[in-house]
Amino acid sequence: MKEEVRTGSLRFDSTDPIYAEHFPDRPVVPGSLVVGAFLEIAGGMGFLGSEVVVENFRFREFVAPGLYDYRVEIRGDTLRCFLSSEDKNLVTGSLKR
Repeated sequence: MKEEVRTGSLRFDSTDPIYAEHFPDRPVVPGSLVVGAFLEIAGGMGFLGSEVVVENFRFREFVAPGLYDYRVEIRGDTLRCFLSSEDKNLVTGSLKR
């Protein structure tokens, strides 16, 4: 089966009002926004179906608002997701259909 890989950048805008509460002195991107960004990427790749399961998302460090690199790999019915900064994986996880 052919593997498809996409790479790009994701920006979490520090002016978003959500960071006033999450957290005022040290803003952190909510995990749901990170997963949501990968779901949008998956939709753009035509990966989403009637049901998608979010699996094993691991946050190795807090993600502050800013610019990050992403990589997604389609392997059969699984989309592997990676969010990184300076070649260090900050978030990894899978979407399954």
